[in-house]
Amino acid sequence: MAQWKLKSASESFAKAIELKRDDKKLYLHKAQADQLRGEKEAAIAACRKALEIDSSYAEAYVMIGDTLRYDKERVDEAEAAYRSAIKANPKVVSSYENLGELLLSKKDEKGAEESFKKAMELDPKLMAGRFPLGRLLVKQGRLKEARTLWEGRTTDKENTFPNFITVLERSEKLQQATEALARKPNDPEVLLQMGYAILEGDSWVVDGRQGRAIVHFKKALEIKPDFAVAQYAVCKAYIQMADTYKDKNKNVDEELAKLR
Repeated sequence: MAQWKLKSASESFAKAIELKRDDKKLYLHKAQADQLRGEKEAAIAACRKALEIDSSYAEAYVMIGDTLRYDKERVDEAEAAYRSAIKANPKVVSSYENLGELLLSKKDEKGAEESFKKAMELDPKLMAGRFPLGRLLVKQGRLKEARTLWEGRTTDKENTFPNFITVLERSEKLQQATEALARKPNDPEVLLQMGYAILEGDSWVVDGRQGRAIVHFKKALEIKPDFAVAQYAVCKAYIQMADTYKDKNKNVDEELAKLR
Protein backbone atom coordinates (compact mmCIF):
# COMPACT_ATOMS: atom_id res chain seq x y z
CA MET A 1 0.00 0.00 0.00
CA ALA A 2 2.92 2.36 0.74
CA GLN A 3 4.02 1.86 -2.87
CA TRP A 4 0.45 2.59 -4.01
CA LYS A 5 0.09 -0.96 -5.34
CA LEU A 6 -3.44 -0.99 -4.00
CA LYS A 7 -4.85 -4.07 -5.75
CA SER A 8 -1.91 -6.18 -4.54
CA ALA A 9 -2.28 -4.66 -1.08
CA SER A 10 -5.95 -5.59 -0.95
CA GLU A 11 -5.15 -9.13 -2.03
CA SER A 12 -2.42 -9.43 0.61
CA PHE A 13 -4.75 -8.23 3.36
CA ALA A 14 -7.36 -10.73 2.14
CA LYS A 15 -4.81 -13.56 2.52
CA ALA A 16 -3.91 -12.31 5.99
CA ILE A 17 -7.60 -12.34 6.91
CA GLU A 18 -7.82 -16.01 5.87
CA LEU A 19 -5.11 -16.75 8.43
CA LYS A 20 -6.66 -14.66 11.19
CA ARG A 21 -10.35 -14.06 10.63
CA ASP A 22 -10.97 -12.52 14.04
CA ASP A 23 -8.52 -9.61 13.60
CA LYS A 24 -10.71 -6.56 13.02
CA LYS A 25 -7.71 -4.37 12.09
CA LEU A 26 -6.93 -6.53 9.06
CA TYR A 27 -10.41 -5.86 7.69
CA LEU A 28 -9.91 -2.13 8.22
CA HIS A 29 -6.56 -2.22 6.40
CA LYS A 30 -8.19 -4.01 3.48
CA ALA A 31 -11.01 -1.47 3.50
CA GLN A 32 -8.50 1.35 3.28
CA ALA A 33 -6.74 -0.23 0.30
CA ASP A 34 -10.08 -0.83 -1.43
CA GLN A 35 -11.29 2.69 -0.71
CA LEU A 36 -8.13 4.23 -2.16
CA ARG A 37 -8.46 2.19 -5.35
CA GLY A 38 -12.10 3.19 -5.80
CA GLU A 39 -13.67 -0.14 -4.86
CA LYS A 40 -16.31 1.32 -2.56
CA GLU A 41 -18.46 -1.78 -2.09
CA ALA A 42 -15.44 -3.95 -1.25
CA ALA A 43 -14.30 -1.36 1.29
CA ILE A 44 -17.72 -1.19 2.94
CA ALA A 45 -17.99 -5.00 3.01
CA ALA A 46 -14.64 -5.22 4.81
CA CYS A 47 -15.80 -2.64 7.34
CA ARG A 48 -19.02 -4.59 7.94
CA LYS A 49 -16.95 -7.70 8.64
CA ALA A 50 -14.88 -5.77 11.17
CA LEU A 51 -18.09 -4.58 12.86
CA GLU A 52 -19.34 -8.17 13.08
CA ILE A 53 -16.27 -8.87 15.21
CA ASP A 54 -16.61 -5.68 17.27
CA SER A 55 -19.81 -3.65 16.96
CA SER A 56 -18.19 -0.75 18.86
CA TYR A 57 -15.27 -0.46 16.42
CA ALA A 58 -15.71 3.24 15.66
CA GLU A 59 -12.86 3.37 13.16
CA ALA A 60 -14.77 0.99 10.87
CA TYR A 61 -17.77 3.32 10.87
CA VAL A 62 -15.46 6.24 10.11
CA MET A 63 -14.04 4.33 7.14
CA ILE A 64 -17.56 3.73 5.82
CA GLY A 65 -18.23 7.45 6.13
CA ASP A 66 -14.97 8.32 4.39
CA THR A 67 -15.79 5.89 1.57
CA LEU A 68 -19.23 7.40 0.92
CA ARG A 69 -18.89 11.08 1.79
CA TYR A 70 -18.09 12.22 -1.78
CA ASP A 71 -20.91 10.18 -3.34
CA LYS A 72 -23.76 12.67 -3.72
CA GLU A 73 -26.30 9.85 -3.74
CA ARG A 74 -25.04 8.38 -0.46
CA VAL A 75 -24.13 11.40 1.66
CA ASP A 76 -26.82 10.55 4.18
CA GLU A 77 -25.34 7.07 4.61
CA ALA A 78 -21.94 8.63 5.23
CA GLU A 79 -23.40 10.98 7.85
CA ALA A 80 -25.15 8.06 9.56
CA ALA A 81 -21.85 6.16 9.63
CA TYR A 82 -20.02 9.04 11.31
CA ARG A 83 -22.79 9.39 13.86
CA SER A 84 -22.65 5.64 14.52
CA ALA A 85 -18.91 6.00 15.11
CA ILE A 86 -19.55 8.74 17.67
CA LYS A 87 -22.18 6.61 19.38
CA ALA A 88 -19.84 3.60 19.44
CA ASN A 89 -16.89 5.57 20.81
CA PRO A 90 -17.33 9.29 21.53
CA LYS A 91 -13.58 9.81 21.82
CA VAL A 92 -12.52 9.09 18.22
CA VAL A 93 -11.46 12.50 16.97
CA SER A 94 -11.72 11.80 13.24
CA SER A 95 -15.44 11.04 13.61
CA TYR A 96 -16.15 14.65 14.54
CA GLU A 97 -13.68 16.25 12.14
CA ASN A 98 -14.90 14.28 9.11
CA LEU A 99 -18.54 14.73 10.10
CA GLY A 100 -17.92 18.48 10.25
CA GLU A 101 -16.53 18.49 6.72
CA LEU A 102 -19.52 16.50 5.49
CA LEU A 103 -22.00 18.83 7.20
CA LEU A 104 -20.28 21.78 5.54
CA SER A 105 -20.90 20.15 2.16
CA LYS A 106 -24.58 19.91 3.16
CA LYS A 107 -24.52 23.61 4.13
CA ASP A 108 -25.21 22.81 7.78
CA GLU A 109 -22.76 25.38 9.15
CA LYS A 110 -24.07 25.25 12.71
CA GLY A 111 -23.67 21.47 12.87
CA ALA A 112 -20.24 21.68 11.25
CA GLU A 113 -19.07 24.26 13.78
CA GLU A 114 -20.20 22.06 16.68
CA SER A 115 -18.40 19.02 15.20
CA PHE A 116 -15.15 20.90 14.61
CA LYS A 117 -15.19 22.30 18.15
CA LYS A 118 -15.75 18.82 19.59
CA ALA A 119 -12.85 17.44 17.52
CA MET A 120 -10.58 20.20 18.77
CA GLU A 121 -11.66 19.59 22.36
CA LEU A 122 -10.77 15.89 22.15
CA ASP A 123 -7.44 16.33 20.37
CA PRO A 124 -4.53 16.50 22.87
CA LYS A 125 -2.81 19.01 20.56
CA LEU A 126 -6.07 20.97 20.08
CA MET A 127 -5.55 21.01 16.31
CA ALA A 128 -8.18 18.61 14.91
CA GLY A 129 -10.91 20.71 13.31
CA ARG A 130 -9.15 23.99 14.15
CA PHE A 131 -8.32 25.11 10.62
CA PRO A 132 -11.60 23.92 9.01
CA LEU A 133 -13.44 25.79 11.78
CA GLY A 134 -11.30 28.84 11.11
CA ARG A 135 -12.20 28.76 7.41
CA LEU A 136 -15.87 28.56 8.32
CA LEU A 137 -15.55 31.57 10.65
CA VAL A 138 -13.84 33.55 7.89
CA LYS A 139 -16.63 32.67 5.49
CA GLN A 140 -19.14 33.94 8.06
CA GLY A 141 -17.17 37.18 8.56
CA ARG A 142 -16.19 36.30 12.14
CA LEU A 143 -12.61 37.40 11.62
CA LYS A 144 -11.72 38.16 15.24
CA GLU A 145 -12.75 34.65 16.29
CA ALA A 146 -10.83 33.22 13.34
CA ARG A 147 -7.72 35.19 14.33
CA THR A 148 -8.01 33.87 17.90
CA LEU A 149 -8.14 30.32 16.52
CA TRP A 150 -4.99 30.94 14.52
CA GLU A 151 -3.14 32.46 17.48
CA GLY A 152 -4.02 29.39 19.59
CA ARG A 153 -2.55 26.86 17.16
CA THR A 154 0.17 24.39 18.18
CA THR A 155 1.41 23.84 14.60
CA ASP A 156 1.30 25.63 11.25
CA LYS A 157 1.14 22.39 9.25
CA GLU A 158 -1.87 22.13 6.95
CA ASN A 159 -2.55 20.13 3.79
CA THR A 160 -5.39 22.27 2.45
CA PHE A 161 -4.57 25.08 0.02
CA PRO A 162 -4.77 27.97 0.24
CA ASN A 163 -3.84 27.57 3.92
CA PHE A 164 -6.17 28.88 6.62
CA ILE A 165 -3.79 31.74 7.51
CA THR A 166 -3.75 32.83 3.86
CA VAL A 167 -7.55 32.85 3.69
CA LEU A 168 -7.72 34.76 6.99
CA GLU A 169 -5.16 37.40 6.01
CA ARG A 170 -6.88 37.98 2.66
CA SER A 171 -10.19 38.58 4.43
CA GLU A 172 -8.59 40.87 7.02
CA LYS A 173 -6.98 42.96 4.25
CA LEU A 174 -10.32 43.20 2.44
CA GLN A 175 -12.07 44.31 5.64
CA GLN A 176 -9.41 46.96 6.34
CA ALA A 177 -9.53 48.21 2.74
CA THR A 178 -13.34 48.38 2.81
CA GLU A 179 -13.29 50.43 6.00
CA ALA A 180 -10.63 52.77 4.59
CA LEU A 181 -12.63 53.25 1.38
CA ALA A 182 -15.73 54.17 3.38
CA ARG A 183 -13.71 56.96 5.04
CA LYS A 184 -11.96 58.14 1.87
CA PRO A 185 -13.97 57.09 -1.21
CA ASN A 186 -12.04 59.36 -3.60
CA ASP A 187 -8.49 58.74 -2.43
CA PRO A 188 -6.50 57.13 -5.30
CA GLU A 189 -4.19 55.25 -2.93
CA VAL A 190 -7.14 53.88 -0.96
CA LEU A 191 -8.87 52.85 -4.20
CA LEU A 192 -5.67 51.09 -5.26
CA GLN A 193 -5.48 49.16 -1.99
CA MET A 194 -9.16 48.22 -2.26
CA GLY A 195 -8.56 46.87 -5.75
CA TYR A 196 -5.56 44.87 -4.59
CA ALA A 197 -7.51 43.46 -1.65
CA ILE A 198 -10.21 42.25 -4.05
CA LEU A 199 -7.63 40.89 -6.51
CA GLU A 200 -5.86 38.90 -3.77
CA GLY A 201 -5.97 35.19 -4.58
CA ASP A 202 -4.48 32.54 -6.82
CA SER A 203 -3.67 34.14 -10.16
CA TRP A 204 -4.98 31.16 -12.14
CA VAL A 205 -8.42 31.32 -10.49
CA VAL A 206 -10.63 33.59 -12.60
CA ASP A 207 -13.79 34.05 -10.58
CA GLY A 208 -14.94 37.60 -11.26
CA ARG A 209 -12.75 39.27 -8.69
CA GLN A 210 -10.38 40.57 -11.39
CA GLY A 211 -13.21 42.53 -13.00
CA ARG A 212 -14.33 43.95 -9.65
CA ALA A 213 -10.77 45.00 -8.85
CA ILE A 214 -10.34 46.76 -12.21
CA VAL A 215 -13.29 49.04 -11.38
CA HIS A 216 -11.36 50.45 -8.40
CA PHE A 217 -8.06 50.69 -10.27
CA LYS A 218 -9.71 52.65 -13.09
CA LYS A 219 -11.48 54.97 -10.69
CA ALA A 220 -8.10 55.73 -9.09
CA LEU A 221 -6.77 56.55 -12.57
CA GLU A 222 -9.71 58.87 -13.29
CA ILE A 223 -8.81 60.87 -10.20
CA LYS A 224 -5.05 60.63 -10.79
CA PRO A 225 -4.33 59.93 -14.50
CA ASP A 226 -0.56 59.55 -14.01
CA PHE A 227 -0.94 56.93 -11.26
CA ALA A 228 1.39 54.36 -12.84
CA VAL A 229 0.95 51.78 -10.06
CA ALA A 230 -2.82 51.70 -10.66
CA GLN A 231 -2.23 51.25 -14.40
CA TYR A 232 0.14 48.38 -13.62
CA ALA A 233 -2.60 46.82 -11.44
CA VAL A 234 -5.10 47.06 -14.31
CA CYS A 235 -2.63 45.21 -16.55
CA LYS A 236 -2.04 42.55 -13.92
CA ALA A 237 -5.79 41.91 -13.55
CA TYR A 238 -6.36 41.70 -17.32
CA ILE A 239 -3.41 39.32 -17.74
CA GLN A 240 -4.95 36.97 -15.17
CA MET A 241 -8.27 37.09 -17.02
CA ALA A 242 -6.63 36.58 -20.43
CA ASP A 243 -4.88 33.47 -19.16
CA THR A 244 -8.36 31.86 -19.06
CA TYR A 245 -10.30 33.98 -21.57
CA LYS A 246 -8.14 34.66 -24.63
CA ASP A 247 -10.53 37.34 -25.90
CA LYS A 248 -9.27 39.54 -23.06
CA ASN A 249 -5.86 39.77 -24.75
CA LYS A 250 -6.96 42.91 -26.60
CA ASN A 251 -7.53 44.60 -23.24
CA VAL A 252 -4.07 43.51 -22.10
CA ASP A 253 -2.48 45.08 -25.20
CA GLU A 254 -4.39 48.35 -24.76
CA GLU A 255 -3.63 48.68 -21.06
CA LEU A 256 0.06 47.72 -21.50
CA ALA A 257 0.37 50.47 -24.11
CA LYS A 258 -0.94 52.98 -21.55
CA LEU A 259 1.48 51.65 -18.95
CA ARG A 260 4.45 52.06 -21.32
